[in-house]
Amino acid sequence: MYSYILCIGICAVIWTVNGIWLRQAVRKRITSEIYIHTGLGIFFTVPTLELTLSTFKLWPQLDIFWVQVIGLVLYIPSAYLVAASMHALKHKGRSKTADPTATTTFIDTGVYGIVRQPMTLGVAIWCIAFMLAFQSILAVVIGTVSLFCFWISAKKEAEYNIKKFGDEYKEYMKKVPMWNFFKGLRK
Repeated sequence: MYSYILCIGICAVIWTVNGIWLRQAVRKRITSEIYIHTGLGIFFTVPTLELTLSTFKLWPQLDIFWVQVIGLVLYIPSAYLVAASMHALKHKGRSKTADPTATTTFIDTGVYGIVRQPMTLGVAIWCIAFMLAFQSILAVVIGTVSLFCFWISAKKEAEYNIKKFGDEYKEYMKKVPMWNFFKGLRK
């Protein structure tokens, strides 16, 4: 019984906090942020449900050790991409607000010189890591939905950045891939 209450409480906190950001994105009409915050809300629901309710065996769950290891290893590049992009945005982006993603300066160095959307790529890899670590139908379904939201967010962010930075961003798009980290490293 306490697991259900804990799950409901954690999901309520996740959706309340994320809902504030989502409401701001809707108010500003920034489509990419609407998708990313929807994806994040869905995404953080996965571990909450898995860690609190899966003990009751409410849905089938595999337990393949080497797949779990791959999932856990994927947390490393995921965390790096998110942390490196946040660091670059905070220190090079010159945001006029407390939100480091609201940059006023075009950034094309560091991790942004390898992929255009390192933050959404990082959370997308994190989704895959969750699916591999939890190995349940629920994790795959919800993880796939949030992964789709992150992909759409990255596509919409490109449109937003073209409006924001103009031809400079169009040239950047020709040089740097959206999510293909390996292609970005080869250049």
